[in-house]
Amino acid sequence: MSASPRLRVMLAAQAAFMIGFSSVVPFIAVLADDRFHLGPAAIGAIVGARVAVQQGLFIVGGALADRLGARTLLLTGCAVRAVGFVLLALAPTPAVFVIAVLLIGMAGALFSPAVDAYVGAADAASRARPRPVGARRWSAPTPFAALALAGEAGGIVGAAVGALFMPAYAVPVVIVASAVFLAALVVLARLLPARPPAAVVPVAAPGDHADLGRLRRVLPSAVGAATVLAVYTQLFSLLPLGMAARGVGGGWVGVVSIVLSATIVLLQWPLSRVAERLTRPRAVAAGVAAALAAALAGAVSAAAASVPAFAAAAAAAAVCTALAVMLATPSAQSLVAAAGPASRPATRLGALASAGGVLALGASALAGAVAGASGLAAAWLIVALLPAAGLVFACIGARTVPDPTTREEHHDRPPTIPEDRRRRPDRPSPAGTERLLRRRWRRPRRRVR
Repeated sequence: MSASPRLRVMLAAQAAFMIGFSSVVPFIAVLADDRFHLGPAAIGAIVGARVAVQQGLFIVGGALADRLGARTLLLTGCAVRAVGFVLLALAPTPAVFVIAVLLIGMAGALFSPAVDAYVGAADAASRARPRPVGARRWSAPTPFAALALAGEAGGIVGAAVGALFMPAYAVPVVIVASAVFLAALVVLARLLPARPPAAVVPVAAPGDHADLGRLRRVLPSAVGAATVLAVYTQLFSLLPLGMAARGVGGGWVGVVSIVLSATIVLLQWPLSRVAERLTRPRAVAAGVAAALAAALAGAVSAAAASVPAFAAAAAAAAVCTALAVMLATPSAQSLVAAAGPASRPATRLGALASAGGVLALGASALAGAVAGASGLAAAWLIVALLPAAGLVFACIGARTVPDPTTREEHHDRPPTIPEDRRRRPDRPSPAGTERLLRRRWRRPRRRVR
């Protein structure tokens, strides 16, 4: 199977994964309250445990994918999530419910780095493929941008299903979501080759030292991009508190989610082309700047005196967060996938996701404490410190010109000619030399007397 068909399989799988995920996981708190009547503290601990397990184990899943093969981890993750959903639907006790939630998080840590590794292989192949002179490289979205686009489209469908049928029809919805992952397991087992793609085969690479140098150069951009997830998380942690303080129904959180997802679906494709024209390190810096703007817009929403002003600032925060995700995340994933030893791309991608998760969890804990002591505006300003620091790192990474992992970022420049092949004023061109020799060795004509 060539890289393009494999990429299409991964995009379809990502859309299916997000349909199953978004129809169930955002409603775990609702299910815990409806079925077991757990208190807010217990529900918060359960939801936080899922996030901690999934984000913290991303690096472990990536390392396992590089060691055992991306295909193996992808299929294993599908099976574990299907089992977790079945346990969630049929859990007779809170203890089984908690085990099911942890399995769901663990499954994401298994298959997500494997999907990223496959997409990273497609991204590297697309950048290495020669193209005609003057042709535009990215008439379609870049592979990582297409992955985000497929995930958001599936997420919208899944969220709509959950909103319509949860929690009244929780068991059928969760069972269907489990069937989605089982169907993905069967289809991927048939379509993906038993041998992983060359970019994710765990073999030693002779250029590892040079690859490590490239990894050090893209590390500032990766650190900057990791702060975007912290702002994204607070959008759904601090904004609901602001809504509750103003008497706005909690259902409006769904409107914020729709605005976020719709912005990504509409703009991810064109912004992926903008990111390539900027170069990937500069796109990461622009995305982190948008995340900083989102946090400041959140602070404005917390300080707004009227509900319309609050709504406008909240919408601005959602749009800026979407811009940050679209610009920074695919560009950082592409940089990290291509930099470093060729035998461990999934480990690097998993480490990037784990770093973002750790920052998001730390920001949530700190922002919650500050919100209780000093108010929501102060909490948003504390959150803004993360992308502000990340912007410094991202700007350091953006100073690396050209893009350290792409030979063709500045393909509009004329090619440089090696010094030993340049024409010198005192030497004629090859064509001129040939004409000179012809004149010199031409036989003289005989005069006719």
